[in-house]
Amino acid sequence: MLYKKYLILITGLLLNLPVNASDPQIHMLVDTCIACHGTDGSSVGSATPNIANMREKLFIKAMQDMKSGERPSTVMKVIATGYTDNEIKIMAQFFSQQQAIPHRQNFDVEKAKKGRELHNLYCNGCHKIEGRTQLLSNNLAGQQMLYLRHRLTEFINDADPTISPLMKNALKHFIDNNSQESLDDLVHYYASLGGK
Repeated sequence: MLYKKYLILITGLLLNLPVNASDPQIHMLVDTCIACHGTDGSSVGSATPNIANMREKLFIKAMQDMKSGERPSTVMKVIATGYTDNEIKIMAQFFSQQQAIPHRQNFDVEKAKKGRELHNLYCNGCHKIEGRTQLLSNNLAGQQMLYLRHRLTEFINDADPTISPLMKNALKHFIDNNSQESLDDLVHYYASLGGK
């Protein structure tokens, strides 16, 4: 009986060790993401998000929601279905430890200025840009514009049932008090954080 307790304890400790980036098995898992999401999760494709520095719980939830079909996706449902829960956890841990490198995009400076004000009013509580090292939600700084527009539209049109109630209420409040164009200002602001 004591043997089983020690075995459970050791197994738990091993599963919580930091991901070793030089481990070939780990690279075999995460390298499949690079074609779309960029080296170490920093995307250069216009329709794919940065997943570098993504919180583990959010990564796991996104993958599980796409795997089950609950979250709308294009190719990701097929890809996510190919991974076990443990493999998804390993990938989540790896990408959470990667530094996000924002992709430089063309953005409208005036829209970005308006977007910064809107971000500070409506989004900063969860998607804090400055002053916090631990994100409450995904990092939007330098995220791809096309991807952000698409996801925001999905959220607004109730096309993604996996949206959190907090995000749903925040977006409703945003839309009730602003125009559709204001959403584009936000997108330009997040793009501006990657430089020009």
